[in-house]
Amino acid sequence: MTQKTAFVTGASGFIGVNLVDQLGRAGWHVTAMHRASSNLAYLSRFPAERVIGDITDAASLDAVMPDGLDAVFHVAGNVSFDAAGDVAQNDDNIIGTRNMVATAIKKNARRFIHTSSGASWGLQDNIEINEESASNVDSIAINYFRTKKRAEEEALKGLELGLDVVVVNPANVVGPFDGVIWGPFIQAVAKGELATVGTGGAAFCHVEEVARAHIAAFEKGARGGKYLLAGAQASFAEVGRTVAELVGGTAPIASSERDPGMSPEMFNLMSLNQVIDCSKAVRELGFKPVSLKDMYADLATWMRAEGLLGPA
Repeated sequence: MTQKTAFVTGASGFIGVNLVDQLGRAGWHVTAMHRASSNLAYLSRFPAERVIGDITDAASLDAVMPDGLDAVFHVAGNVSFDAAGDVAQNDDNIIGTRNMVATAIKKNARRFIHTSSGASWGLQDNIEINEESASNVDSIAINYFRTKKRAEEEALKGLELGLDVVVVNPANVVGPFDGVIWGPFIQAVAKGELATVGTGGAAFCHVEEVARAHIAAFEKGARGGKYLLAGAQASFAEVGRTVAELVGGTAPIASSERDPGMSPEMFNLMSLNQVIDCSKAVRELGFKPVSLKDMYADLATWMRAEGLLGPA
């Protein structure tokens, strides 16, 4: 059997590293792209051909993307909520995706799997969203939400140019190799440094299942299809209690007052109850939701192995 070939952007990041791992386990040959400044401590553990490139530099993509790939997995993205970086975020998420689509077409890639986000639907309080729901991103001040929607639109424009595009939209992703969002949350709970969280909730998914869903999107996703990935629905207070049960420390309580250790943007997000229906991904991709406790337990186990968390 001919070995399948994949090109992964954002390969040194949280989802990217997990995708490179799962592709390798499935026998793929992986070309893993990262920026020259990327920390390769995690990516270097997995068998992949590493190349340096920048999605905002079309010439660099042309130089490193092989011809005739089975799949391009465009995972790279700028997830900052800092308004000072909005211009760079526009370049990374929108222009970067446009460049990736153009290069994938030029290089005759078979399928283009675009990593978007549940954020493409904006912020909707106590309204269950699915792939057919309307988005309200244009009414949201946080640039990240708008750029994820625009990037998704750029990816889908590739359909008109002959590129076979599938979009995956993960909700809050939890699991090994997360040193940016939920890893620090666990550390804060363990140290008793987070007294309160917002009164809302969200949908959560395990990063390993998200990575497997990317591969399933290549194998059986509908051309032009979108797939929300979620599963566990919980309040942020429940997340805090679950983490405290797993690692010790003090569980934060739900409050309408912002904890000094939390940014205003993050607190506003945590004040809404965001509900996601992932039944389409379960039905069409075989996506497997994971319980809240299991996904945070896996993250905590990984953090202990990495020396990022004290013993149980």
